[in-house]
Amino acid sequence: MKRASRALVAYSSSEDDAPADEAPERKKKKLPLLASSFIVPVPVDDPALHQGRVRVTPHVEGQYAAYVYIPLAVHPGTALYSLIDEVLDVIKEMVPAAHAIGEMVSCSSNTSGLVVDSSRRVRELHLSLTRPIFLRAHQREGFQRAIKLIASRRTPFQASFATFSELENDERTRAFLSLEVGAGHNELRDLLSALSPTLQSLRQRDFYSQPRFHVSIAWVLLDPNASVNGNTDTKRHSRAYEGVTIVEGTSDNNLTSNGDIGESNKQFQAKCFPRVPRFPSELIPTLNQRFGARVSSAHIGGFDADTIVVKIGKDIFSWPFQGSHVN
Repeated sequence: MKRASRALVAYSSSEDDAPADEAPERKKKKLPLLASSFIVPVPVDDPALHQGRVRVTPHVEGQYAAYVYIPLAVHPGTALYSLIDEVLDVIKEMVPAAHAIGEMVSCSSNTSGLVVDSSRRVRELHLSLTRPIFLRAHQREGFQRAIKLIASRRTPFQASFATFSELENDERTRAFLSLEVGAGHNELRDLLSALSPTLQSLRQRDFYSQPRFHVSIAWVLLDPNASVNGNTDTKRHSRAYEGVTIVEGTSDNNLTSNGDIGESNKQFQAKCFPRVPRFPSELIPTLNQRFGARVSSAHIGGFDADTIVVKIGKDIFSWPFQGSHVN
């Protein structure tokens, strides 16, 4: 018996292909505008608000600049405070463009010059233990716990300064006049070793292999296009120590979308916040000759290292050393 053939594929007729009456196109409704409270403003860098400094690391939403340091509070009336005042007077005389650490300076286009808050107050100096590092939001609490644990295992120790030195930041945008630590160096190296596993777990760089622990007391903006004795200062790198971990432009401000601050703004910044090729070569020898014996004396240059601090964005957390040394 023959089976009836069955079509495997049914093809439509020409009538089937005739387009049906198309429905009228519906007009798309425009979405309502977001309220201003939901719009995140794009950070704009204004060096005039930060003594001529600009951000050297681009702003990333949800990323926080951080660093770890030991604070040193220098109170008015102490021998070290008076010494720093004398040193700053010499620096200002030799380098008028220098800025004192902790000194509030503002400059705007509506003023004829710098406005300095010279009121006598506690001067807080920072002894850095890390480079600038960058944390995501979910990493902040874990980082704080790690630093707190390190503090719980450390006992306070005595440290003191040994000499003056000139250091530069990694980006070579600023030079710093610093007091280098002598006594206490070994204890500070131990702290670096304790910090290293946490930094590595976050894929952050360790501190420098040959650290020069220091606190900075003054700084200048560097002009990369300036020349020394008629020649570009290409040898300056040999003098640089990439160990200053002060983060450039730690405010929420950032460069404009095209990465420029504007030509007119540049001219204004150049006038209000002048740049220099470097500190004068005779500055450090002069300071060490005049103040070296005093700064290296335990009575004047000695201090207690008893607290560790972490700054994450604008938030500052501190913990006292309260335990015994644990390897």
